[in-house]
Amino acid sequence: MEEKKEILLPSKRFKKADEQELNINLSLESSQTLLRIGDKDIVLDIDKLYDKERNESKKYKIYGKLKMVFRNMYSGDTSYNYLQERLYLNGKGDGVGNPTLAGFLPYDEFAFLRRDLYREINTATNSGSTLGEFTYVSGATGPTGHTIITPITAPYHNWNLYLSYVNSKDTNYQMTYTLTGSTKISFKSGDGIPFRLSYSGGSYYEFTSPVEHGMNSGEFVTLSGTTITGSTSGRTYYIESVGNETYNSEKYVLNVLKKEFKSGTTVPSLVIGKRCLDNNNITNSTSEYYVHKHKLLTTTADYIMDNIGFESPIWEEEKKILFENAAGANDTIVERNRMESVIYDFKEPFTLTGLTNNLGYTPTEVYVTTIFRNGDGYFNYPPKVGYKFNFHDTWIDEHFNGDTSLETGITGSTTFSPNTAQSGYSSFTKGNEQVGSILNGAFVEYNKKELKERIISNSFHKFSSRKDIFNHNQDQDSQYSGSSPTNMVGIYYQSHYKVKLRELSPYTENAKTKDIFNLPENTKYDSDEGVWRWRDLYDHGYVDIDGYGTNFPFTNGIHYVKNDINFYLRNEMFYSNKQDGITKFKDKKITDC
Repeated sequence: MEEKKEILLPSKRFKKADEQELNINLSLESSQTLLRIGDKDIVLDIDKLYDKERNESKKYKIYGKLKMVFRNMYSGDTSYNYLQERLYLNGKGDGVGNPTLAGFLPYDEFAFLRRDLYREINTATNSGSTLGEFTYVSGATGPTGHTIITPITAPYHNWNLYLSYVNSKDTNYQMTYTLTGSTKISFKSGDGIPFRLSYSGGSYYEFTSPVEHGMNSGEFVTLSGTTITGSTSGRTYYIESVGNETYNSEKYVLNVLKKEFKSGTTVPSLVIGKRCLDNNNITNSTSEYYVHKHKLLTTTADYIMDNIGFESPIWEEEKKILFENAAGANDTIVERNRMESVIYDFKEPFTLTGLTNNLGYTPTEVYVTTIFRNGDGYFNYPPKVGYKFNFHDTWIDEHFNGDTSLETGITGSTTFSPNTAQSGYSSFTKGNEQVGSILNGAFVEYNKKELKERIISNSFHKFSSRKDIFNHNQDQDSQYSGSSPTNMVGIYYQSHYKVKLRELSPYTENAKTKDIFNLPENTKYDSDEGVWRWRDLYDHGYVDIDGYGTNFPFTNGIHYVKNDINFYLRNEMFYSNKQDGITKFKDKKITDC
């Protein structure tokens, strides 16, 4: 097939840019004279000067809105006195219909900004018989029995925000994909993505992945499994088609003709697959698979968080007045859920210099990394990390079984004792990260022919309640299949959110040249074709017809990058859209959290 080529006119900055007048027309006849030495001999074009300063600036101010999307769904009980007094009881607190005083954890245990604060107050009292004269007495109010949370520490107690970037990759990260508690396949991140054999009738095999496979009809897939072994060329198959009769399934389903397989081959129920562009050049056209490794750039003291004004809630707050709580106090207000939107702002501009990403060039994005800190110590810590295929609708994956805390890279923690001692509760654990900590990130595909990464699955942190603190049968198999004391039901959230700073073009450029010093920083050499390949780095302020580009407000030498985040905190037991790709492609209307 004839290769399609397009001539790039010299009047275009980029391939898809509009034409510009880039030539300087000199007239042979002119009444103007040159300026003498000492006179002004530089004429400034304010637009060009602004554009030059904008594209040379490496400073970025990161800020935005953070919206919690969460429903508090686990009901249990506790013997810890301090927490007993604060549970959102299932009943009214009069013992009717709820004699065990079971209920839900207060929302403050999940909030970005807690409201159960210890703060100073001034009380006015009449100083005497003279009308209008008062004396102000200083004091304090708020709970102090477990920990002391002030308005200053509230934004950092439950959660911490950081800036991070991808500085390396891991092809040996251990993964597991499970169909049931006993049917599973273990693999390394570099092996590819998992597939299950979903249909074997007729003339073809249908393979379904729990994540988007990123493959197209006419390409190839290299499979591996218990009965599919041997040389790479012998297990690389042509993709006849993608998808089936289900809407949107082309992102998850591959169809391979049975005649592609050697006679006598038994295809296992679970396999691992890699994308391949050319079966005549498998080594150099097969995608790489790995896990991002994030490096923290900031500390917990480098950002501020506050309530956002004029936000109209879309969910009702769930709170009520108890007739009597566990401590015997009457008319106590308890809160199960509330609509929470906050603003976050990293105090100092981030300078994009001196960093190299996992692909060997200056990063074009950073990440807002969110880590559950467990400030009150009510949850098992540190959290565990998983991916889309580790979450299921009706049972819990063995991936989270046992002590897998080190896989998150979260090592900073502090042990503390409650302010009011209670027998059996001598210590609690909370997190405390530092600059330079390495965290696991997204599961990624990269193809050297396309010079582009594709996020297969973002990483998710999972945490569960300490059963001795709050028992909602999180370890009972009868409540959620596969649960055990070492593999508890919990809550999970996405940990890294990308912030785009620069834009690389969606197309690749190539050239045969020896002038390698003037090639872009992201250039790679293709030894098969003997050419250099790269993606153009778009100027700030330029956005192509497909919407690629950046156009941030720029003033005082700083780019102001606004990045809003919808933060989904999901109940593992009740969120039932996890079968294929977190949200089932069979029914896009289901959005339970």
